[in-house]
Amino acid sequence: MRATRTGFGAVLVALAGWASAARGEVPPLEDLFELRARDPDQVQAPPPALLTPDCLASRDIGIHGWAALGLGGNSLGSPFNGPVVLDDRNGQLMLQQLYLTGLRPLGAEAGWGGRVDLLYGTDWWTAVSRGLDAFPFDRVDAIGVPRWQSSRYYGLAMPQAYIELGHEEASVLIGHFYTPLGYEVTPAIGNFFLTRNYTFEYGTPTTHTGVLGSWNPDAGISINAGIMNGWDNFSDGMPRAVNPGHPGAGSNLGFVGEALLESDDGGRQLGIALTSGNEYTPVADASGDVSGVSVGNLTMYTVYAVVEIDERLTCAVENSCAWQFNAVGDYQNAGQLPGLAQWYGLTGYAYLTLTETLSAGMRAEWFRDNNGTRVFYPIRNALTGGAPAAGGFAGNFWALTWGLNWFPRANWMVRPELRYDWYTPDAYGSPALPFGRISTGADGQPTGDAYGQLYGGCDLVVRF
Repeated sequence: MRATRTGFGAVLVALAGWASAARGEVPPLEDLFELRARDPDQVQAPPPALLTPDCLASRDIGIHGWAALGLGGNSLGSPFNGPVVLDDRNGQLMLQQLYLTGLRPLGAEAGWGGRVDLLYGTDWWTAVSRGLDAFPFDRVDAIGVPRWQSSRYYGLAMPQAYIELGHEEASVLIGHFYTPLGYEVTPAIGNFFLTRNYTFEYGTPTTHTGVLGSWNPDAGISINAGIMNGWDNFSDGMPRAVNPGHPGAGSNLGFVGEALLESDDGGRQLGIALTSGNEYTPVADASGDVSGVSVGNLTMYTVYAVVEIDERLTCAVENSCAWQFNAVGDYQNAGQLPGLAQWYGLTGYAYLTLTETLSAGMRAEWFRDNNGTRVFYPIRNALTGGAPAAGGFAGNFWALTWGLNWFPRANWMVRPELRYDWYTPDAYGSPALPFGRISTGADGQPTGDAYGQLYGGCDLVVRF
């Protein structure tokens, strides 16, 4: 594992030198968080101003949104599509996102701006934050139990609500915002594929709340850094820890930062992000009831690079790695610190523009849940306090995804997808499997019954 991390470091150094050789114009923050993981060669029309009245447009305020409607299923006949997080229900037509955004961007002159996002649909629970649209931990003894749900599968989230002060070259953002970590994003319009990779689904936070400074010292360079109060947390304080002697056990103050580089022609992009701060892990007693939390530092980096090979072919790669201390995992590897949990992964992408309205894509990924603390099945049950939910998948997750993006109209996108996932555990014969139908295992704990599955799905995204 040490050799693997050293190899990743060499790759990062090489990518940094490659990207700094040429610099272009970095898009504003709202575009980076919303349109990051797309085929850059597929020209997109701006959203129509159907929702923006003249009285707001004259004040540089825009309102736009989209609707994403999808259907997918697995080869095993299970009600849930394995560890697939978005479009997780088998054979059910799902309104995944009905999304609205109100935005006032900053201009060249000093002033103010801001943004508010609302997400309704079956994806909503992936974007909730404790103390805002999810209950504080002490109220429910679980992380991510939603507040604004209309049913088990549908509800409302507010993933962003912030103000900005400054101008295009230097600004300060205050409030609730999407994390800069990772390549794939929550908004449906920002991804080539219908489903997301394991790094997005299990490895990174979705939102932060705090203060984020942005500095664009030169064309093609953007640096964003600030302080926040943890992963997917709005106003939830740190619960009383079972390890009060840990440094800062009562504080969840953390750091988040990102550096972005883009070449003059826009054909090469590099993004590096880092977060570090205290997080907590629920601790269960012998009966399975939560008896407290264990606090430890959680540090994670992500890096992605995008290269346009020619006018039709674009390739991208993403790497991530995280360390969480005092995570009280049940699976420890030789030579590892007691209680340490690690997860890391590597994902490669290729996008091929076939026509002005059609692109093909492929994604190959590997994600390692080193201590069985990250991946759950079904994750919707695990995070929202439902049952049953299986976990403890210490091992490697692999997936190959093929998809198309078809634009029958400028504001319409159709995304058919075929995906194959499989799992290689550290110890075969382990008590839990992450695919198939959930049942009670020999040890009395929930488990699936398969090592892999084939998934197929399609959605329609309409911007307005």
